[in-house]
Amino acid sequence: MEKPVGTPSLGKTAVAQPAPRSGESWRKIFRNNEFILFVVVMGLLVIGGIVNPNFLKLDNLKIISRDAAILAIGAVGVMFPILTGGIDLSIGSIVGLMGVLTAQFIINYNIPIWISMLMVLAIAILIGSYHGLFVTKLKMHGFLITLVTFGLARGLALVITNSFPITGLPEAFNVLGQGYAFNVIPIPVIICALVAALAYYLLRYSFVGRQIYAAGGNIEAARFSGVNVDARIILCYIFSVVCATLVAFILDGRLTMGHPGSGEGFELQAITACILGGVSFAGGEGGVVGVLFGAAMIGVLQNEMIMLDINVLWHKVVISLVLLAAITLDYVRRRRRV
Repeated sequence: MEKPVGTPSLGKTAVAQPAPRSGESWRKIFRNNEFILFVVVMGLLVIGGIVNPNFLKLDNLKIISRDAAILAIGAVGVMFPILTGGIDLSIGSIVGLMGVLTAQFIINYNIPIWISMLMVLAIAILIGSYHGLFVTKLKMHGFLITLVTFGLARGLALVITNSFPITGLPEAFNVLGQGYAFNVIPIPVIICALVAALAYYLLRYSFVGRQIYAAGGNIEAARFSGVNVDARIILCYIFSVVCATLVAFILDGRLTMGHPGSGEGFELQAITACILGGVSFAGGEGGVVGVLFGAAMIGVLQNEMIMLDINVLWHKVVISLVLLAAITLDYVRRRRRV
């Protein structure tokens, strides 16, 4: 969060500050988390293109951008609870449950697509609200209440479907996961851009965003400053579940079905993208741009492992090691500031 630049008081002579030397400017750039991630992503693309020429072909780049966009939507959502010093572990199971409910409403209950989606989004708002209420009113850490939903949502998805996917989604719905704008830009990329733009504006240019950062930085100081901390925390948990629900819509369209196992392990990847992007587990620090680069890095890395024919069983191992590295860097940054 940017700090306002101070102005000299009346009656005092403003002292001119020396201009930063060029060497210091370059060092600042190279220490910038977003710049480092950008370089890493470009490096992975170059390496992938050298090892396998098909890696940089247009068709594969479409796949990379689509997968990275899906992850980024969930990561931007889970970033909000982390900014308040909490976390949402339920988003992977939420993806499975909301995907199943959407397919159930559309296929088994013959409810129109848009009405079904609005109904599922309303359920998402209720789930996010109950997360936020447990955190604010019962003073329960987000880790605990979302861990309950993690198991509950996945169990409900299995009960509703009897462990079998609900197939037969209409083509008009499947466009969300399979369609392209101008035959080039995947629809999930457009949805991701809209979600990221909304989150960026909310955090950077609105008083609500400043209050979210304040609540994450020092919750008691924020309360004494008149911030409605409870309302901001509840909003953050709602945003997280709503973004996970958007991911559920996209994955349903991509798979053409509501699968109860959809989204398994998604929370690990989304949280990893956040921490890679500079969002601190301590709260009050991080931003949308870094999270997008973090999601892009994971998307490129996963696709590269597939193109290099690395056993899929190793993918979670690699992502977990990346998360370990990101958490370590987060703690090192915080200890240096202290």
